Amino acid sequence: MIRSDEMDTSSHIIMGLGLAALAHIDPAVANSAALSQAVLFGTVIGSNAPDFDYIYRMKGKGSYIRNHRSTSHSLFALPLWSIAVSGIIYAFLPEASFLHLFLWTFLAVILHVFFDLFNVHGTQVSLPFTKKWIAFDSLPLVDPTILVVHLFGFSLLPFFPMDEVFLTIYLFIFLYLAVRSISTVLVKRNLHLHFQNSIRIKLIPRISLFHWDVIIETKDDFLFGVFAKGSLTIDHSLVKKIAFPDLVSESKKHPLVSDFLSSTQYAYPFVLKRKNGYLVYWKDLRFRTNKFFPILTIIAVSSDHKMNEGFIGTLYSLKQYKQVIKQLKNTAS
Repeated sequence: MIRSDEMDTSSHIIMGLGLAALAHIDPAVANSAALSQAVLFGTVIGSNAPDFDYIYRMKGKGSYIRNHRSTSHSLFALPLWSIAVSGIIYAFLPEASFLHLFLWTFLAVILHVFFDLFNVHGTQVSLPFTKKWIAFDSLPLVDPTILVVHLFGFSLLPFFPMDEVFLTIYLFIFLYLAVRSISTVLVKRNLHLHFQNSIRIKLIPRISLFHWDVIIETKDDFLFGVFAKGSLTIDHSLVKKIAFPDLVSESKKHPLVSDFLSSTQYAYPFVLKRKNGYLVYWKDLRFRTNKFFPILTIIAVSSDHKMNEGFIGTLYSLKQYKQVIKQLKNTAS
């Protein structure tokens, strides 16, 4: 199951538009064309603002992976994004009320980070107090239910007041989120009762309601399966046995591995010995298609244990994987 690494930009734009419609529940917005226009820009831009950390891609994919959903999604960043976005819009629309513009933009920024917390990736929202990733494992990274409900709301706007429509829409969405969250907690509690020797259990929500991919980590192995219709099916296991442990330990000093490990708590190393050296893999176990883990970093190591070039990112096909390996093999000499 290969998934996107984030809720896509179109989803945040749609949610921003929904919040702009909901904002008309505020009489100041409903009675001012200028403020209504400003809030529209504020909620759409604010709904995307935390993902402006995309700029880190200019320093390389590793830098982006390290920094995405970290400082830009932290509690201290939320008001800063809101002030910046509101301030820029207010400079072009000074007749709008800055306070109301700021509050609705702030709500858009907050909801972006809030919904990110409920998917498998999570955020480092508690920075700088802790670097821990917080993820509630309740929503898929892109949830079509939330998108379809928004689109349904837009289709009703010619017939009903937009504030009433989207107040109903958002009440439904939060009810939907509550159902998903409660069911996730109950399933995880149930699995812990059955796997009392587990170190940790990770649920990866699928699009279908009450349907999760599961990772169960024990002292000796990882179990991978699917929980659906009240029962768990284990379809794959991975024994914890690290080949060439010194090489694996040394690989952590490589910038790409360091970036990768900062972004996930479910990375696991694999080493493949080659004629002219080694390939050290660090794979994110949360994302898999059968026995293939597409989100990873690969480091080429020479026969004398010198770290060389590497790859970090997502491999979407076997063809792409072979191309990357071919390039790295040439450097591991």
